[in-house]
Amino acid sequence: MKSIIALGTALLLMGSAYAQNGMGEGTGPGAGYKHMFEFNADSILKGALSFDKSKTPGKDADNDTQMDLNLNYAYALPTMPRLQLGGRLNYLKDTNSSGDVEDYGFQVGAIWNHTADLQNSLYASLYLGMLWNKEYGGGGNNDEVRVSTIAVGKRFSMDHWGIKHLTYTPEIALQNRNSTTGGDFEYTQSLQFRFLQFSVFF
Repeated sequence: MKSIIALGTALLLMGSAYAQNGMGEGTGPGAGYKHMFEFNADSILKGALSFDKSKTPGKDADNDTQMDLNLNYAYALPTMPRLQLGGRLNYLKDTNSSGDVEDYGFQVGAIWNHTADLQNSLYASLYLGMLWNKEYGGGGNNDEVRVSTIAVGKRFSMDHWGIKHLTYTPEIALQNRNSTTGGDFEYTQSLQFRFLQFSVFF
């Protein structure tokens, strides 16, 4: 898990260093940047600092969440600089009463920004995609899940702290999941507060 945290930190630092080599364009602060990588530290910390444990027959007790990784990329359209199109990769390794669980999926969507200064803008986003849940042990159930996520947030540039092209990006998201295979559930809805989320622009 420490290697995952180190990888995430390295990606942020590399993205920031790369961005400072003149990749940004435009006249205003945060304007002209086309590429954005988003990193959710909430999910990594949930895996690294999990104090919940589960024990299944025949196996040692495990942390309930061993890994929860979310990586996002978005591209601002040159003709519509307030609109970003993006994709998200999700991976979760968890333990529940039935045994080990793995979730992996992909979403595509769009982000509408209130201003062209993407590093300091209010925004709203909509993402749609698929998620595959696999359980090991017990019944060994597999689910195919449709996922939709609506979120609103605000980016805060960290330039005045001497960290160029990095923004603090807290958001509130409503996520809906619907099973297409009649597995362990029909649907779930969750309200998510993503307080430790950061973006790198270049």
